Amino acid sequence: MVRRANFLMAAAMMTALISHADQLPDFSLFDVDDDGLISEDEYVSQQTGTRKASESEAIAKFTRLDLDQNHTVSEEELYRAVQAWRGETDETSVSATDLAASQ
Repeated sequence: MVRRANFLMAAAMMTALISHADQLPDFSLFDVDDDGLISEDEYVSQQTGTRKASESEAIAKFTRLDLDQNHTVSEEELYRAVQAWRGETDETSVSATDLAASQ
C-alpha cells in the first residue's frame, strides 16, 4: 500500500511538472553557441525554423525581449519578459538567477 501511495504521489508531481514545462522557454534552445546570450540571429532562426513566427514577427518579438537594447537577450531578460507577459512583475517574483541557483 505504501509503494502504491509513493507511486501515485510521484506520478502526480510529474504530471504537474509536465503541464508547466512549456511555460518557461528553454534558454538553451535559443542560445545555440552557448555563450549565455541569445543573439537576434539565434532567436529568429529558432522561431522561423520551428514555424512559430515569420522572420518579421520574430524580429519584433526579439526587440521586445531585449530590455536593455544591447542586441542580445540574457536569460534574465527572457525570464523577466515571461514574468511581464504573465503579469508577475512585482517584487515578490523570483529572478532567473534565483531560479537557477535553487536547482
